[in-house]
Amino acid sequence: MTDTHNADGSTDTHRRDDPTDAERGTDADGDPKTDGGRVYHEPPETAPLSDRSALERARAAVPSGPRALRYAVAIGVALLWLVPLVGLFMASVRPLDQIIQGWWTLEGMTVTFENYARAWTFQSGPMRQAMYNTAIVTVPSVLAVTLLGTMVAYPFARFDFPLKTGLFFLLIVVMAAPPELVAMGNYNTLRTTGLFDTYMGLILVHIGWGMGWVVMFLRNFLLGLPEELEEAARIDGASRYQIFKSIVLPYSAPALVSVAVIQFTWVWNSFFFPLVFMRSRENQLAPQVLPLMKGRLQIDWALVAAGSVLTMIVPILLFVTLQRYYKQGMVAAVAD
Repeated sequence: MTDTHNADGSTDTHRRDDPTDAERGTDADGDPKTDGGRVYHEPPETAPLSDRSALERARAAVPSGPRALRYAVAIGVALLWLVPLVGLFMASVRPLDQIIQGWWTLEGMTVTFENYARAWTFQSGPMRQAMYNTAIVTVPSVLAVTLLGTMVAYPFARFDFPLKTGLFFLLIVVMAAPPELVAMGNYNTLRTTGLFDTYMGLILVHIGWGMGWVVMFLRNFLLGLPEELEEAARIDGASRYQIFKSIVLPYSAPALVSVAVIQFTWVWNSFFFPLVFMRSRENQLAPQVLPLMKGRLQIDWALVAAGSVLTMIVPILLFVTLQRYYKQGMVAAVAD
């Protein structure tokens, strides 16, 4: 509707039913408006309605044969992992006499946290002290191997130097070797240097043992770092250290989180190295204390289950907290 003012001051009102070109999304010739060569269409006011019936949409949502098979395999693998965890937790919150016939028996079920209290203050090896010892060994081992692994992986990904291929192959060999192969050599070395049965000795063993796979993992990730970023920083006068600190480390954050989570889980749950290199009762780690809870005459499965849950709850919480960065780092490292 438009208003027209006449010469005598009166106003004529006219109704306009046809939309303008701008309202129709067209230009003066009736063609769709363009923006830089791209055709521009006005978005509809409502979403288009599907011309398929509800039954047809339901049939289309059903996965095809190969996809359904993949779903079934994924669900089966997930159940293989979840069922033992559920059984372990169920055994940890019930008295021993109720789980003798099987943790899946729910008749007359009694929930109690007494098993956790007993495991926390267990006389032969309290889980409280064992988890504290495990944290003392795990945290420095993870931080050191993550930082050192990045500093070693960056030259392998960017620089050319003599024996580069041979040194990288040596790292792969160390990573593939079983821990029993180097246990005797490490045992004699720690005995000679006075680091046997100490936290520092076990930390150094874990650092050396984890360097191989960490360097390989981070090297693959850093191969995807655009060289243009480093060239631009060098043009601006940045040194190698500044490039590493300001570009390489922030870019590698997802991969570093993935490395930290995996290394934390391995060191926290490690049983062989603490068994060989830690002998004092007060220095025992959580995986060493768990076998002591089984008793001599009768295995108290409820107590063992509670100790197991306490041991594994820390890596699980860490993974749940950092899973978004963990997945990003794993996908990028594998893709590169």
